[in-house]
Amino acid sequence: MTGVDVLRVLLSGSFGMVQERLDAISDQEWNQRAFPSTSKPGFILWHCARILDWTIHSAIQGIAEVADSSTWQGRFAREACYGAGIADSLADEVTASTSRTEVAAYLRDVRAAVMDWFAKQTESSLDAAPPLKTNQANRAGYLDPNIWAEVEDLDGLPGWQLLLRPAGAHIRRHMGEYDVLVGAMRSRTTTRA
Repeated sequence: MTGVDVLRVLLSGSFGMVQERLDAISDQEWNQRAFPSTSKPGFILWHCARILDWTIHSAIQGIAEVADSSTWQGRFAREACYGAGIADSLADEVTASTSRTEVAAYLRDVRAAVMDWFAKQTESSLDAAPPLKTNQANRAGYLDPNIWAEVEDLDGLPGWQLLLRPAGAHIRRHMGEYDVLVGAMRSRTTTRA
């Protein structure tokens, strides 16, 4: 087994964890808040799908994201970027204006593009450090101080670390957050019944 094999499993797992939760969430749970000042489950899932798209396309390759394609360009609030560093009110707007089925379809498109790209990667290509800040300049809002502050510590890291961190550990952290919040909502519903 090589490092590329490990990264492939990690990346596939990230997509799988988000998809499992998209398959299991109800329309009602999508836009509910478990506790004051927490993210809504729909936003967490949307953000994770966007992070996977952002990491591989914008951060590593410096190319247009799947979200920029003609299929998806008008569906998500452009000012929400990929969900990091945005105002809570904008995160709530994203959740209210999307659905689990829409995000699941977007995730499928992102996964297809990402796994096609990943199939061509080698240890050498993933050792290269992409010009993250330069790549972010290609998209409106990505260098906004609040948004850039969320990712600037990734600048200068090799591609494999971007796969491990935002596309790996970050997704897993949000899946834990999601599980706690949705579990609390479901527990309250079961207790009331």
